[in-house]
Amino acid sequence: MKPRIVVLIPAHNEQDYIAETIRGVQAQSRPADRIIVVPNNCSEDDATAAVAAGLGVEVIELHGITGRKAGALNAALDIVLPQLDADDLVVCMDADTTIHPDLLKNAEAHFVADPHLGAVSSNHLIEFKRTAIELLQAMEYERDRRMIGRRKGHYGCMTGMAAMYRVAAMRDVKAHYGAVYDPDNWTEDWKLTIALKTLKWGMVRPQDCLATTVPVSTVKSLFTQRERWARGYIQTLSQFGLTRWTAFPWLRQLGFAWSLLMRVGVVYLMWISRHHIVAIWILPIMAVMIADNINTAWRVGWKGIIAAIIFPIEMAYGALLTVAILSGYYKQFTGAGANDQWHMVRR
Repeated sequence: MKPRIVVLIPAHNEQDYIAETIRGVQAQSRPADRIIVVPNNCSEDDATAAVAAGLGVEVIELHGITGRKAGALNAALDIVLPQLDADDLVVCMDADTTIHPDLLKNAEAHFVADPHLGAVSSNHLIEFKRTAIELLQAMEYERDRRMIGRRKGHYGCMTGMAAMYRVAAMRDVKAHYGAVYDPDNWTEDWKLTIALKTLKWGMVRPQDCLATTVPVSTVKSLFTQRERWARGYIQTLSQFGLTRWTAFPWLRQLGFAWSLLMRVGVVYLMWISRHHIVAIWILPIMAVMIADNINTAWRVGWKGIIAAIIFPIEMAYGALLTVAILSGYYKQFTGAGANDQWHMVRR
């Protein structure tokens, strides 16, 4: 029998985006068996629940739930999982994300082909590029998608933007860790990813499962977002310690340190050679850098090509992300910012 597919969409004050998200699920070539929107602690003037009900989907409205998105998903899963069979599938996705029309069909096919597969993640892209910071995120996500493709999809986090899970895998995580999602983790998706690996469930991020998300649009909100991601990443590794499944992520921290050193070195070299910036010997190096930038981001469009040509823009973007990561690591290791609120401002 074909597995049932249930789509869970937690939402906090998402009245501006929830309709497009729901329509994207309703337009799937493989229809979902149930679509459930979970408004969580929404303000009184927010119409997320009303919009969702008007589009004919189920609504589980929650109030007083702690643990942010993770708490809302756990509450919904406590209701939904007992109603499903072990090989049924659950999609957890953000309320500002539009999944591409064949995502459910393609993800389901991966599960049918591999009975040991526990999760299939989408590769996220950005459609709206109204500001420079949104354009740079689109270029970053496109490069991330290409890199994951080269690794046959066996890489990275099962993103919270849109990911499909086998019910048996979710139940396994809940049995071992008390809940599917950790409400105390800054990035609950990383915690779930490592938990699934530890329990020896397979995971993949295939190129035929795409989703489009709404980017953050200011430098401040981008910094806050990436700082939180960094805190959750290192928090997760610390929670699991050094194991077979965390050894490589821990090793990657040495790569991050090396990358940081190289960034400082490049800036220093550019400074000491500033009087030779138009020298003949510099031009081939610049040409190679620009060509690589264009080759990895041309799918973003002509704006991305222009940004790739003016490569110092991306160098500044990379420096911003590096500082955000360092800030996140510092806060997590020292306990600074323990009372920070989890939030992501889009505009």
